[in-house]
Amino acid sequence: MAAAQYRQGPDAKLKGWHVLLIMLGFFGVMFAVNGVFLYSAITSFPGEDVKKSYVQGLDYNATLEARRAQAEAGWTVRAGVEGGRLVVELASEAAPNVSTLDVEATLRRAVTDTDDVVLTLQRAGSTGRYEAELPALDSGRWEILIDARRADGTPAATARKEIVLR
Repeated sequence: MAAAQYRQGPDAKLKGWHVLLIMLGFFGVMFAVNGVFLYSAITSFPGEDVKKSYVQGLDYNATLEARRAQAEAGWTVRAGVEGGRLVVELASEAAPNVSTLDVEATLRRAVTDTDDVVLTLQRAGSTGRYEAELPALDSGRWEILIDARRADGTPAATARKEIVLR
C-alpha cells in the first residue's frame, strides 16, 4: 500500500503576507502571555516588604544607632508558641525592670501583607514574660516582628523571629 502524496498547486507558494500573518501570530501570542504574567506579578505582590521604606531608608542611621544601643544594653528576646499563645521573653543586663514594657508583635508572611496580624502582648507571671492569644492562623512559616517600648514611648528592644505553625 503506497502512501498518498500531497501535491501543491503551481501557485501555492509562501508569500509575504503569509510571513506577516505568521509573525503577527507569534508576537501576538508572546505579548498575550507576557501580559498575563505581568498582571499576575503586579496583583500578587505589592513590591514593598515594609511600610514607608523610603522614609526608613532616610532614617537608616537612627536605626543603626538604636540597634547598637540595644546590643550594648544586652537585650535578649525569645519568642515561641505555647498552647495556642504567643510567648515573648525579654531580658536585659542594663534594664532589670522589663515587666513594665509595652510589647507589640506583628505576625506576617514573607511574601504578602494580607495575612498580617498585630498583637498587643500582656505581662505574664514571670519577669520579662509577655503573652497573647493567637488567632486562627494558617500553618507554615511566620515571621514575628517584636517591638518593646518603655512607658514614655521610647524603643527598648526590637527583634525579628521566625516560627513554624503546624
